Amino acid sequence: MSIFEHMRKNNSRELLFFEEQSLKLKAIIAVDSIVLGPANASAKLFYYKDEDDAIADALDIAYYNSLRASLLKRSMGGASIILCGNPDEVKSEMYFRALGVFLNRWKGELFMSISKGVSYKDLKHVRKESEYILGMEKTHGGLGQIYENRAKGMIKGLKAIAKHKLKSGSLKGLKIVVQGIGDLGSQLVKQLIEEDADITITDKIYDRIKVVQDEVRDIKIEKPSKIYDVKCDIFCSCAAEKMISKAFLSQLKCKILTGGTNQPLKNLKDVKILKQNDVLYVPGYIINGGDIIQMTNEIEGYKTDKVETELEDIYRNTLNLLEESKTSGTMLCELATNKAEEYVTKVSAIKLLR
Repeated sequence: MSIFEHMRKNNSRELLFFEEQSLKLKAIIAVDSIVLGPANASAKLFYYKDEDDAIADALDIAYYNSLRASLLKRSMGGASIILCGNPDEVKSEMYFRALGVFLNRWKGELFMSISKGVSYKDLKHVRKESEYILGMEKTHGGLGQIYENRAKGMIKGLKAIAKHKLKSGSLKGLKIVVQGIGDLGSQLVKQLIEEDADITITDKIYDRIKVVQDEVRDIKIEKPSKIYDVKCDIFCSCAAEKMISKAFLSQLKCKILTGGTNQPLKNLKDVKILKQNDVLYVPGYIINGGDIIQMTNEIEGYKTDKVETELEDIYRNTLNLLEESKTSGTMLCELATNKAEEYVTKVSAIKLLR
């Protein structure tokens, strides 16, 4: 697929390439939109087998960052920074400081936040050269780690979904599977424990399981190959994007499929199969915007208490979308996308008045 064909897929606007050979720094920057405000560029460092996959990932992440912000009506655009390479081989202080120098060229229209492969230590190196950083720890002037607020927001969303589908006012006692115990999944498990949910976890990396197990001795653990067979109320995928293919759908024994990943399903056409099986599918981008709320408040200079209050917006927004989808008969994914695009269009029209 050509670069322009990739861009047309999500109607993306800009795609840039940046390289510093002396530091083994190869970056792909995708900018989906800055209509609503400065763009949140999630930075992901990963070894891609080919550049085509890296380009596709960059555009997808940027698109979903825009979508998540628009659904919550936040003054933030969407972008991404894909860093191509083996983290064990390319990471260095100068590597990330060079990235900070590049960020400065955008003069505040692009802010970097962390994603897979990029740590808070790496972010601190970027900050030595650039102020355009979001999601810093409280000890370094931020509003806390973004995965924590992302997980808190997901709890609000899960409660809305449970109320709509299960007629339950809380998550207490609900059987919830968490697939993938990385940065987000582990934070979600902590929040679910506080909600007194009945949790089963899985991950391909045993060390991640052990960390959770050391903290919660009696937590249920299942092998990755068997996780789809676990009978549960909610199956929450926090693993890779588009991980659940048609082949696994017949194994699912849940009432609700959602996740921390933006789109757990490999193919959206499979929503019809889930519907036939009376499984409600809620794409992750509807409930995982807690980090967006945090970062917009950081830009605007507000404090943690305002973030905590505004996380309730995810509950209201999720419940409203679910109820409208049921009433109108419009597929939830389609409804959410239409509303997000409609909001961007309206804001864009208003800005033309200036």
